[in-house]
Amino acid sequence: MTEVDPGFSLGLKGASKSICKGEDLGKTINISDVAADAGVSRTTVSHALSGNSPVSDATRRRVQESAHRLGYRPNLVARSLRLQRTYTVALLVVDIANPYYPALARSAIDGLAAKGYTTFIGNTDGKAETEQKLLEDSVARNVDGIIITPMSLGFNHIRTIVGSTPLVIIGYTHAAPVADTVSTLDAQGITEAVAHLCASGRTDIAFVSGPVDHEPGPTRLNAFRAAADRAQITVPHTRILHTSFTRDGGHIAGVTIFSQDPSTHPSAIICANDLIAIGVMDAAHERGISIPKDVAIIGFDNIEMASLLTTKLTTIDNSAAEVGGKSADVLLKRISDPGATSFQVIELATRLIIRDST
Repeated sequence: MTEVDPGFSLGLKGASKSICKGEDLGKTINISDVAADAGVSRTTVSHALSGNSPVSDATRRRVQESAHRLGYRPNLVARSLRLQRTYTVALLVVDIANPYYPALARSAIDGLAAKGYTTFIGNTDGKAETEQKLLEDSVARNVDGIIITPMSLGFNHIRTIVGSTPLVIIGYTHAAPVADTVSTLDAQGITEAVAHLCASGRTDIAFVSGPVDHEPGPTRLNAFRAAADRAQITVPHTRILHTSFTRDGGHIAGVTIFSQDPSTHPSAIICANDLIAIGVMDAAHERGISIPKDVAIIGFDNIEMASLLTTKLTTIDNSAAEVGGKSADVLLKRISDPGATSFQVIELATRLIIRDST
C-alpha cells in the first residue's frame, strides 16, 4: 500500500471540506449574509462598511472580517439608487502629461477617496470642444461632483453645461462667481519675481505666456504687466511672446528670442509655467548662452523637474498638492450642502523659489 503524506492528506481534507461548504458556488453574497455571519443587524453592516456612521472598532473589524471571508461586494448600483449618489467624481485637467497635474490629481483623489469617492480623470488638452464633451459626459454619468481646470470655456458656459451638479473650478476667480473656485495668487509670486530680478539689475525682462486666449496665460501676463508698471519698467510688445504650455513651446519661444542679435537679448525671462521655462533653457544651452550669466530665467508651478535640472530653475511655487487637496475639500462640502447660496472663493498664496537660474 502506498503511504500518503500526512500533510498532503490534511490538505485534501481541507480542500474537500471547502468544496462541500461551497455548494452554493455562484450565489451572490448580500448584506444579510454578512449581518448573519457577524451577528449584527443589516444597518450595522451598512454603517461599518461605509465608514460614515459611528460603530465601535471591534464591531467594525468583525463586520469587515465577515465581509472578506464571505467575499461580499457591495452592489454599487443599488446603493446609488438608495442614496441618490454614485460616489463618483470627475476631475478634468488640461494635460495629465504636464507634471503639475498628476501632483494636483493625486492630492484631490486622496482627499475624495477618504470619504468613499472614486475619481475619474479626463484630459481636455485645453480645447473648448473637449472640455464641453467631458463635462456633458460627466453629467450624463450622474457623477456627484466635478472639478475642472478650464482653459477655454468661460465660467457661465461651464455652469450652464453642468446645471446643478456640484462644481469646483480651479485656476482663476471670477468677478461674479457661479461656482466654488480654488485659485492661486499668481500676482503675488510674479511681483516677487520682478522685484528679485530688479534687485540684481535685470530690468529688461521678457515674458513668455501661453496661448493668447488660454488660462492661466492671460492672468499671469496681466500680473507681470502690473508688476512691471509698479517697478517702473517699460515692457515693449516685442518682449511678450505666446506659445503652447509645453517644453517644445518654450523651445520655440527661446529660439525666437536667442536668434536675434545678442545685443538685443533680454537680461531676464519670466515664463508662464515651468515647462515653457525649461524649453527656453534648452534653446539657450544650444546656443551657448550662459544661465544666469547672460540671461536669468524664471518659471511658474515648481514642478519636481525644476529642482532636478543641471541648472536648477528658479520658479514660483503654487503648490499643486495644496490646490488639489483644497479642491476636494470644497467639493465635498458642496456635495454635502448643495443648497448653500454662497460660493466659496479660495485663494492660495504663491512664493518665489530662488535657485540657480537667476
